[in-house]
Amino acid sequence: MITKYHVPKPHGMKKMHLHVGPIHSAVAGRTDHLPMHVPSGSYVIPADIISSMGEGNTINGFKHMRRMFGGSPYGGSSGPYGQGAGPYGEAVQNGKAAGGEVSSVPIVAAGGEYVLSPEEVMHAGDGDLDMGHKVLDEFVKRTRAQAIKTLKALPPPKRD
Repeated sequence: MITKYHVPKPHGMKKMHLHVGPIHSAVAGRTDHLPMHVPSGSYVIPADIISSMGEGNTINGFKHMRRMFGGSPYGGSSGPYGQGAGPYGEAVQNGKAAGGEVSSVPIVAAGGEYVLSPEEVMHAGDGDLDMGHKVLDEFVKRTRAQAIKTLKALPPPKRD
């Protein structure tokens, strides 16, 4: 589920949009040139992981990430097989978490990356944000190792 976050600004300033979900951009995946703000506790899945999940196709990798974290691939409101958004999908609405306002963290990202919301990170950690970060770190390491293994085993290009 992709939740829209807004952080209220003092004294009538406009609310700041906090990015979650796929980062669509022509900026290359390892260059980090896109300044943005994300909710505190978010996790950024690197572009190479997203691409490898989609067998070299970043858009397909985005679709896999959406399915993994309880949403339908094109922004639908329910998960696969009619399930809801998951146990933490309603934890933040209108910029407020159960404990108060959502805080903003400035980052510099790259195209092809995917920002998981704090609720999605907690889902990965069975309700624990710190454990979610550890689980996702391990997921990135294992996915990267599997991608390397797969690429090494591919046959060379065919010659005419």
